[in-house]
Amino acid sequence: MMRLDRDSGEASECLNCGRHVSESFCRVHGDEQDRAHRCLGCDCFRRVSKGSAADVAVDLVDPQDDPNRNRGQRVGAARTDGGSR
Repeated sequence: MMRLDRDSGEASECLNCGRHVSESFCRVHGDEQDRAHRCLGCDCFRRVSKGSAADVAVDLVDPQDDPNRNRGQRVGAARTDGGSR
């Protein structure tokens, strides 16, 4: 079903952490009201893709319960020091 009224005038944000999320993220991963309960800033992609952003119980460890579970090989690879180590 195509939605014509996409601009509600409200900024989309994660209901868990408050970060901005795009309307398309909410539409794809959010609940039936296009609200994101979790985003990629506060949850891992595996959990979001299994439904955590739609407030579905997911059978994977929640990063809020174990913060190091949302870390991976690529997380530490992002350099914020301007390129020098």
